[in-house]
Amino acid sequence: MSLIHRLTSQSAQFDAELRTLLAYEASEDASIEHACAEILHRIQHEGDTALLDYTQRFDRLAVEQASALEISKEELFASLDSLPADQRKALEQAAERVRRYHEHQRTETWTYTEADGTVLGQQVTPLDRVGLYVPGGKAAYPSSVLMNAIP
Repeated sequence: MSLIHRLTSQSAQFDAELRTLLAYEASEDASIEHACAEILHRIQHEGDTALLDYTQRFDRLAVEQASALEISKEELFASLDSLPADQRKALEQAAERVRRYHEHQRTETWTYTEADGTVLGQQVTPLDRVGLYVPGGKAAYPSSVLMNAIP
């Protein structure tokens, strides 16, 4: 028995097979949404205490302060320098492609004034610092870091 299910668009059953493949279990979606809402609620109300608890639970990393989760520039550059040349080149090429793509999405600040004098618009403000969650384990993809951090 093959582990890969192949679909053929010329098959008479293609539409049904595709719908089955893409169907989501509604109860599974609800449980995921509930778990995410619970995590966000705890982080909003308990701050770093909840963050450190989840870091221990999901990443199996015990730290005393959230600042211990920050990676210094020195550590980042040391990690980069330790990569094999072919991997580094591949990551740098991927990063450049992601950067070029997102440059087309840049949004500018703009305003306009309605006839009654009301000023409307959008203020674009860069962030000083951000945190990213990048899944690890069986699905640890460098592309997840690139596509979240670069934009």
